[in-house]
Amino acid sequence: MKTVLSSAHPDKTAATEGPASPAGPDAPKVLSVPQLKAIRGSSSASATADFKRRTDTLATDATQTLVVRVETAADPLVLWALHLELDKRDVPPCVRWPANEGDGGQLEFITFLADLLWICKRNPGHITNFRGWRGAFKHSPDSEAWHAIAHRQYIWLIKRGSLSHQCAKGLALVDGQRLDLMVLQTNSMQAERRKLQTREFEVIRVALQRHALLKPDRSKRMTPTKSAERRAKVWRVYLLSGRRQTAMAANWRLLTGETVSRQALMKTVVTVASVLRVKV
Repeated sequence: MKTVLSSAHPDKTAATEGPASPAGPDAPKVLSVPQLKAIRGSSSASATADFKRRTDTLATDATQTLVVRVETAADPLVLWALHLELDKRDVPPCVRWPANEGDGGQLEFITFLADLLWICKRNPGHITNFRGWRGAFKHSPDSEAWHAIAHRQYIWLIKRGSLSHQCAKGLALVDGQRLDLMVLQTNSMQAERRKLQTREFEVIRVALQRHALLKPDRSKRMTPTKSAERRAKVWRVYLLSGRRQTAMAANWRLLTGETVSRQALMKTVVTVASVLRVKV
């Protein structure tokens, strides 16, 4: 059930953009990135060295490796570093799926920040519905002010129903913008993701493997197994890209380093859809 925003929503009434977060026993125990960094800075030398080791190599790691690590990162600052690096490479949050939401809210907050970072950097001058969000488009995403706004809004909204619905409404996001995001998507977009969950995707892979064995690659450049795996990956990128052909081709190149025309990729998509007996 979606919560209706009241007239007391800080988005509509707050006149400041300060870093204050709501206090009280019900406030989620979630820290902002600057707060996490302050704690990390006061940690032991060995812990600091370990964190540096885990993040120093990110710039040289393959994009696909970084995407895989997004799901499993347990340290919120490592997760944020992964998202920052992927953002630099123009890899949209939608293809960094599955989202790392963790337990207790801290990793979920970082995942939400990745969506917000993507929107703010690529939509300068964007006008939001609610005033509390406007500072996110005025301040640099690497500033403490930007992080304070994001943290304050998240803390307020997370206790009031659907984060995706509430944020999209407050930020005045259209569906086209939400297609590029990871968690701030519509219900129908999220339903597409569920088709790619482990159990469901394994059914797809088995069906494609069976088809590839019955109808092997005529060029003999790929074994049935490799052919099935490639088709499964193309289908996955197609769905994560919101079934947008141009976006699929761009995201395929970003993830694999391979430049393939959207027409060629769509041939594979049509084949997969035929095997699965679903619509493209």
